[in-house]
Amino acid sequence: MSKKTVEVIIESENHYVIGVKKNQLKLYQHIEGLTKQKPVGWFSEIELNKGRLERREVKVFNLSEDISAVWSGAKQAVWVERNVKKKGKPSRENAYFISSFEGFAQLYCYGIRSHWSIENSLHWVKDVTLKEDASKIRSGNAPSNLSTLRNCALNIFRKNKMEGIAKSIRLVSNDIERLCQLIIQNATALLLGGVRGGFLRMTEHLK
Repeated sequence: MSKKTVEVIIESENHYVIGVKKNQLKLYQHIEGLTKQKPVGWFSEIELNKGRLERREVKVFNLSEDISAVWSGAKQAVWVERNVKKKGKPSRENAYFISSFEGFAQLYCYGIRSHWSIENSLHWVKDVTLKEDASKIRSGNAPSNLSTLRNCALNIFRKNKMEGIAKSIRLVSNDIERLCQLIIQNATALLLGGVRGGFLRMTEHLK
């Protein structure tokens, strides 16, 4: 998510919790430095599900004014560490986030976990059924635009309670009239289909 986007979210009187990527070098390194300090909040939980043991640990840190000046409204940094053991094989994943509100570690843990679940489910459908990861289109804004169109299609299918995305595609792919009807009847779903996170909250706020 861009700095301009978080500005729009704050200006619309909403909040955000966004992931920090490694290519956002200055911000990423700043949070890495914070992880060596004492957190203002901490939470940990362990879950055993179908032979998969996962330990999630969340630490919260206050951000400096320098970061808040660059990333509008940013108040806290969140460090999520996931240690998973499945079939005897351990794995570890770290993720950093910035937040525009002052929350507590347990709230961040459950919120981010729910977001991951939604994102993973959406990605699986887009990759396996819509072959998004196999796409050769990688230049300019084209990948983002196509991803938005895929989200729109999924949103329309689900809004109309059509069973199975692959089956739904087969049903409408050769029926242009039916496809047009679905798009027209679900104009709102189409507009919101590619919007997530803060943009979605912002749109609802401005209605």
